[in-house]
Amino acid sequence: MDLKEKILEILEKEKYSFKELAEYVNMSEADLNTAIETKKLELRTLELISKGLKIPLYSFFRGKQPYCNPNEEPYYINKLWDEEDGPQDEKDLQAEIKLLQDLLKQKQELLNKLK
Repeated sequence: MDLKEKILEILEKEKYSFKELAEYVNMSEADLNTAIETKKLELRTLELISKGLKIPLYSFFRGKQPYCNPNEEPYYINKLWDEEDGPQDEKDLQAEIKLLQDLLKQKQELLNKLK
């Protein structure tokens, strides 16, 4: 899946159109489409796209390690790249499960404090 398809997938999930994204980054649809297809997006445009789609800017550069600070409410809720690009091994999956269990435990503790 290429970058534009992934962007369109997130737009659909968030119920926005490509035209609305183009307006948000102050470009025409054709110019934004060309910039994405030719991979000649300016950094400020990438930053606006990341804010509009609520994806971290670094995800355009395909890092696999997620940043996670359990004491922060996450702003970025969408993933630009998922694991379809390659299988995860057992070690990666176990690490992800541990991370999610820790986050769940912290959320449960917060919930218990509210009661």
